Amino acid sequence: MIALKYYISSTKNELIKLKRTFAFWLTIISGLFIPLIYFLYYSLKYKSLIPVEGVNPWDKFMVEQIRAAAPLLVPFFIVLITSLIVQIEHKSLGIKHLFALPVPKWSIYFGKLTVVLLTIITAYILFLFFILIVGYSVGLMHEELNFFSFTPNFSESIKLLFRSFIATLGIVGLQFWLSFRMRNFIIPLGIGMILIVTGLIIYRSEESLYFPYGYNMLSLFPIDKDMENLLWFPRVSIYSLLYFSGFSILGYLDIKRKNIT
Repeated sequence: MIALKYYISSTKNELIKLKRTFAFWLTIISGLFIPLIYFLYYSLKYKSLIPVEGVNPWDKFMVEQIRAAAPLLVPFFIVLITSLIVQIEHKSLGIKHLFALPVPKWSIYFGKLTVVLLTIITAYILFLFFILIVGYSVGLMHEELNFFSFTPNFSESIKLLFRSFIATLGIVGLQFWLSFRMRNFIIPLGIGMILIVTGLIIYRSEESLYFPYGYNMLSLFPIDKDMENLLWFPRVSIYSLLYFSGFSILGYLDIKRKNIT
């Protein structure tokens, strides 16, 4: 019970720190970015986007936006938000102060990691919310798009978003460790950017199954579509969870045995 109390307390403190930071606004902006582009696209090009009679326009509208975010936006957001949240402490040597407090180091490390995960989940929820808002908005503007004649396919969209989230956990584990370990904000951010581009380049190769920065693409554009398109947990999801667990544990052990300077 005492351990749980420390963990909950640390998590609450980290959530309070997140208010009025750029990380907070970045979460909202990231969720809105793709839907806003589609709002403009459907508003201006609606005549060419009128669906065939009997076809649910939500299917294409929602899936296209989720997959449009997969290549760069989602991994970039993961790297940037992780670095920003940890950077809050680095700015004023706050990490040294945190680890000097009479609380277990593990509660501090995993409390902050939990906040990173909650922030990412919030971004996914906002993303889905804004997709729906934009869909109904363009449906009001142009009734011929038939958005009010059909119901959104939540099952398929939530499945894709869930797969995408799980696939990014490997990135979260490593980037959190790097960001905690390095005071310079640019270094973990730069490493993340290089690895994201590398993941885009190699994601169609067999080796990409062992490279966590390509998992988000593989989760939404699987190589073996017949085997993995219908699964909530394709192979890359399992690998991503293993990477996340491994990096999180190794990161904590590394931080625990070394002084944060």
